[in-house]
Amino acid sequence: MTLRRRFLLAPSLARLIQRERGGLRQVEGFFPAQSDRTSWVRLEEDRAFLILRAAGPHGETEEQTAVPVAHAHALLDVCAGEVDYARTRLQIGDQAALVDQIFRPRSFQVVTVEFETDGEARAFRPLPWFGPEVTGDERYTNQSLALTGLDEAPEIPLSDEALNGLIDTLENRLPIQARIPVSRPSAKQVPVTKVSAGSTIGNGQGAKVDLGELEAAMMGEMERALQNSRSS
Repeated sequence: MTLRRRFLLAPSLARLIQRERGGLRQVEGFFPAQSDRTSWVRLEEDRAFLILRAAGPHGETEEQTAVPVAHAHALLDVCAGEVDYARTRLQIGDQAALVDQIFRPRSFQVVTVEFETDGEARAFRPLPWFGPEVTGDERYTNQSLALTGLDEAPEIPLSDEALNGLIDTLENRLPIQARIPVSRPSAKQVPVTKVSAGSTIGNGQGAKVDLGELEAAMMGEMERALQNSRSS
């Protein structure tokens, strides 16, 4: 099973990542927890999955089955709780990273890094733009968010080191994803491809991103966030 480490993320950095790389809006609905298994439904724009995670003799296993979107909507109506978020995928070295902007049940941002082995997970050093690690904190799992919520949203400070570290990550010119839809996913919605930061060219790779414009935008976003924090 894939191993994961999860970190909090400053909201301005998450917004800027999504602005440059796009994202995919998702809704997950969880059924009441059981002692040996967890089940939930995930709706991703025009496709949906029913997922089961169960404890086994060799650790946890996770299986997913595609279901019609109409069935997913019906299942969401009877779930015990939902999480609504937008996800952007990044590649950090050999690891895949998932940047999530969570909208419901409480707004905050996280980045999750996936690993194939325990050794890789232990050896990974968080990047400068990562916030505090919450891997062992059950409050920040999607299941806990859906079923019990979160008392208060964490506040993650911004810094020059975090900004410069994020720019270093984005310089890899990772593939651009579909922009998130404005409303909740449905069968009639389709991904909208972002073109302003570099459209896809013939070999399937993203065009070069203007890092000067990106840094200027990030600095502006950072200054606004800092001004808001001083005035509050």
